[in-house]
This record gives sequence, structure tokens and C-alpha cells, in this order.
Amino acid sequence: MDTSQPHFTTIGQLMSTNPLRFRPESPCMDIGIQLLSSQLSGGPVVDAEGKFLGFVSEFDLLKALDNSQDLKTITAQEIMSKDHIRIQDATPIKEAVRLMEENHWLNICVEDKGIVTKTYTRHDLLRGYIGVDFGIDEE
Repeated sequence: MDTSQPHFTTIGQLMSTNPLRFRPESPCMDIGIQLLSSQLSGGPVVDAEGKFLGFVSEFDLLKALDNSQDLKTITAQEIMSKDHIRIQDATPIKEAVRLMEENHWLNICVEDKGIVTKTYTRHDLLRGYIGVDFGIDEE
């Protein structure tokens, strides 16, 4: 397989493997359990309509624990990062990779009309970049 050129070029061509969505009132202990059981590193915090409010990651939970906060009593809204950049389906994969690398992110969210539609992991981008998205490697 020729991996010198990306098989896919835009984010919208890829399948996303991070289905997690959290509400602002989600208890952090529940978030931690979901992250551990899914083996994912984080997920967007959205309102009832699916609009992006922030992003909660393992790092946010670890920081809360390091500050002696009780994950059973604090919520996503209290620890989430609010400055997470969102992209669109038309965003080139190379641009998404650049953004993730520059910001030290493990996930990036796609928005359409203000609604979070997908969240991509580094693995999703790597799979698409080298052309082995689900079923594609079966040439």
C-alpha cells in the first residue's frame, strides 16, 4: 500500500471512534468511569441541543484529583476546558493534525451549525491519513 500520500484529505471523509458526550452537570466520577471503560481520553461537554460548552479530558480529572477535589461532587462544568477549537468536515486532515499537535490535544471536535457532530482521536486521523479507515485497507 502506498502511504506517501494520504488516502483521505478531509476530516469529513473519516469515521469517528469517539462517541462520548458529557453534560455540564455530569459528575466527574461518572466521566472518569466512562473514559476508563471506553479507553478514550476525553469528550466534549455539550448543552441539551448539542452545542459545544467545553471539553473534559483525563488530564482535567487528574488535575482535580491532584487538587484534592472529590470526583463524586464536582461536575464537568467545573473542570472542563472552554477553549477547545472546533473544526468542520471540510477541514483538511493535515490542518487537524497540526492543531492537535500544537495544542497537545488527543481529540478534536467537528461542529456543524454550532452542534458537535463528531469527535476524532489521534488514531482516527492516523488511520485516515495512511488510508486504512474502516474497510479501506481491504483493497
